[in-house]
Amino acid sequence: MSSAIVEPPRAAAVGSLVIDVLATLFIALIAALLSPENAAVAAPVGAAIALVGLVLWRGILGGGIGHSIMRLRSIDTITGLPSFRVMRTATVRRGGDGDPFALRAHPVVFAKPLPEPRRREAEGTHLRLLIDDGTTHLVQNTAIIGRNPTTKDPAVALIAIPDLTRTISRTHLQVEIAESGVVVTDLGSSGGTLLDTDEELPPHVPTPIPWGTALVLGTRRIVFEQRRRSGEAA
Repeated sequence: MSSAIVEPPRAAAVGSLVIDVLATLFIALIAALLSPENAAVAAPVGAAIALVGLVLWRGILGGGIGHSIMRLRSIDTITGLPSFRVMRTATVRRGGDGDPFALRAHPVVFAKPLPEPRRREAEGTHLRLLIDDGTTHLVQNTAIIGRNPTTKDPAVALIAIPDLTRTISRTHLQVEIAESGVVVTDLGSSGGTLLDTDEELPPHVPTPIPWGTALVLGTRRIVFEQRRRSGEAA
């Protein structure tokens, strides 16, 4: 809470206190009139109830009968909120800068529009997988290659490569079209994935490769070729 609290004129706070005292006396008088036989008891009880109500009102909402009439609110100078403290309090105008319950207009800030997705250099491109036996597969975006691949993502294409030697894992390699080529990820295959240079891909690490690169999965060789879209799907 800022220390620069602008308090209303002292007369307003005194006037609020006078109104609370008069209200308490009025309630005590009403209690005495409602029970004339026990007026000596009813009046103090009525006054006590009124005081308890005022204390709760002041502690929870920083108000009271006098404060409501004089448009004031009592707050803690540390937290800036109403409290039951007797010391370290301040009185502020309702709706003013120090009123924690005041409704204030805030400028509407609109989020900047998101930039349009950057068009790939290879937009409109398919990935063609050329297998060593002459078979081909077209990939539009992402695919998983293996002896018998599976995935829970329906957007990912599955490409099964026959392998009697069983050197290709069931779910061996993930491929995804990128801006300047292909990103391949060995999915922890048992036989590993090799580049033509005999360099082995680290498992579970996405690795970019340029178009035309050949990879060796087990005993099978696959070339990753770029092809323009022709309406074919993976």
